[in-house]
Amino acid sequence: MRNSSRNIIVASLMAMSVSASAADAPKKKWDVNNPPGESKTTNLDVRTGTWMSVDVSPDGKQIVFDMLGDLYVMPIAGGEAKALTHTMAWEMQARFSPDGKQIAYMSDAGGGDNVWVMNVD
Repeated sequence: MRNSSRNIIVASLMAMSVSASAADAPKKKWDVNNPPGESKTTNLDVRTGTWMSVDVSPDGKQIVFDMLGDLYVMPIAGGEAKALTHTMAWEMQARFSPDGKQIAYMSDAGGGDNVWVMNVD
């Protein structure tokens, strides 16, 4: 066997050994709300939005809407919106339950788009 062939075989065996030990190492679970790396905070003053989902409560007194990945509720007559969520996860498409006590919405907080439910209060 030539020396160069032996070097290739040894290098291949070493690579297999390293990849096998890396596979045995415990994998850190991905957390959407705690991504790795450096983060920065930016303040936004938003007065209008597009591509928003809106739903009216069954009693007709308030609306729930999504904007930039967070959910808000506010009086239907207008006023200040109250944040229901404020995380790195993307929440959207909120809908009131028929009794108005809960809100169902989509979120990727669990790592994929799933339906979540929260109490309105």
